[in-house]
Amino acid sequence: MPGDLSSGMKSWLPTLVLVILAGTLAAAVDRFAPLGDGNRAARPGDGYGIAAIRTSAAQYPREAIDSDSFVVRVARPARRIVSQQWSIDEYVYSVVPPERVIAVSESAYDERFSNVYELARRYHPAIATDPERVLRLDPDLLIVSNSSRADFCAIVRSANVPIYRAFTLFTTLEEVAETIRVTGYLTGEDESARRQIDLFWSDINRAKARRPVNAHHPHILGFGGTYSYGAETLFDDIVQTLGGINVGAEGGLKGYNEVNSEQIVRWNPEWIVTSADKGETKQVLARLMADPGISLTQAARNGHILVYEQHIFSPMSPFTRLFVTALAEALYG
Repeated sequence: MPGDLSSGMKSWLPTLVLVILAGTLAAAVDRFAPLGDGNRAARPGDGYGIAAIRTSAAQYPREAIDSDSFVVRVARPARRIVSQQWSIDEYVYSVVPPERVIAVSESAYDERFSNVYELARRYHPAIATDPERVLRLDPDLLIVSNSSRADFCAIVRSANVPIYRAFTLFTTLEEVAETIRVTGYLTGEDESARRQIDLFWSDINRAKARRPVNAHHPHILGFGGTYSYGAETLFDDIVQTLGGINVGAEGGLKGYNEVNSEQIVRWNPEWIVTSADKGETKQVLARLMADPGISLTQAARNGHILVYEQHIFSPMSPFTRLFVTALAEALYG
């Protein structure tokens, strides 16, 4: 209950306070140590996506610089791996034998969003929310999002367990492929990662090839219910890769921005692409067609509103290739 600390927790609380203080002090010291010398390296630039994914040589111990510019050292191939975010779940399960994944995000078990929920349900990894519980699992590597809690990361680092904070809000397909590579590097599954990268680019290139030579460049709006996707988003890179024009970016949006029906009518996209929960694509399509603004667009008049289930539309992971493939098929047949 709130305010009721067990005796075990009371004895552990001073250590937690010291860990947080140490993390605060560490953030104030020199941020420019070279790879392999100290805990920090030159901080990459701010903004969406990956500024750099830097790794050392293939031999062990291996070193990689994470999104916080920490040098993460891995002494040997990881055998007990923890993921703490839904897209990272998909990277890890794509590269690592599933029995070596001992904890995942809660979303891994949700078939509405996850592309790996069958593996999670089969192997029953723990839910990676409580740092104390995760450490009791005796992990040898954690891969978490750059938006994960700082205190969680500080506690894990204090236990001398490698923890890599990965970028998870990507802006290009290349960044997705690089994250597959670094997942293989950190886990010791380099060859498996190479196979996944080959599969990823093979599907992307096959989708690109669907577009006829000198075909029209379709104007496409990505619609997230109340927002759209501008420049510097993964959706924008996908549309450009397939030879389309991202209407949101053309309209001056950058990143993820609120939009309304009036804007959509002015932009008059030829295609509208959106998402729905599992089994609800028809209901979402009906709501969009009933919108007095959206119903006036070329997309609505020509039957070019595409509604994909979340596990197809939303991934920023190796499974992004599913959306690229589906969109290319819809655009070019």
